[in-house]
Amino acid sequence: MKGASYSRTHCTARLALLGLLSILPAVLFARTYGETLPDSLALRDSVLRAAVVTPVDTSALKTQAEAVQSKAEEVKEAELTPKKGKNSTAALLWSIIPGGGQIYNEAYWKIPIVIGAYTACTYAITWNNNALSEYQNAYRDIMSDRPMENTSWQDFIPPGADPQSYVTNSSFQEQLRRGRDFYRRYRDLSIIVTVGVYLLVALDAYVDAELATFDISPNLSLQASPAVFTPNKDLAPSPDQTAGLGLRLALSF
Repeated sequence: MKGASYSRTHCTARLALLGLLSILPAVLFARTYGETLPDSLALRDSVLRAAVVTPVDTSALKTQAEAVQSKAEEVKEAELTPKKGKNSTAALLWSIIPGGGQIYNEAYWKIPIVIGAYTACTYAITWNNNALSEYQNAYRDIMSDRPMENTSWQDFIPPGADPQSYVTNSSFQEQLRRGRDFYRRYRDLSIIVTVGVYLLVALDAYVDAELATFDISPNLSLQASPAVFTPNKDLAPSPDQTAGLGLRLALSF
């Protein structure tokens, strides 16, 4: 009986020890993570509260994204859309007024040049025409039937000279005739130059309006490279002609 009692006591002690050993990991885990677990839960709660209190403004982000996309589309459309230039026909019609075509094309720096050219042409026409009138009247009066009454030619004789001695002077009459022809020629030439300047100014306005939208590529370049040219037997001047070296020019635009 005593042996059986000892055996039961020994079994009970072993069971109690096993139970203690099974509880020990749980106690150690609770002591190790019992303090950090509430901190983790508190951190998660704070993050959730921050997300709730300060939500992401998706509408503002969407607006910014749409603005960036719209700007990119505008830049792309501006690159693809050709520039709106001036109407060349309107520029030509405006050129009826001296310098009007340049004003229409907004080429204001050309206005002083145009004004200077027209001023010079007008002065040349006026000066030559006045000289022509004087020589023409003098020659007409001295060749008239009453040269002593029509005295415009006397302005061309030296001061103090006897007008009577010049009435029948053929050399003096020829001088007046040559002066008349000279200034008539240059008066007509001045008119032709003025017409040429007028047409040139109109052409400048027309071309300027036409080239307003002319796009010069930034890739415009000229490349030179050596090349070997093989002669064509059918076109060669002699059958013994051989290949030769040359220079190849390539214009990229």
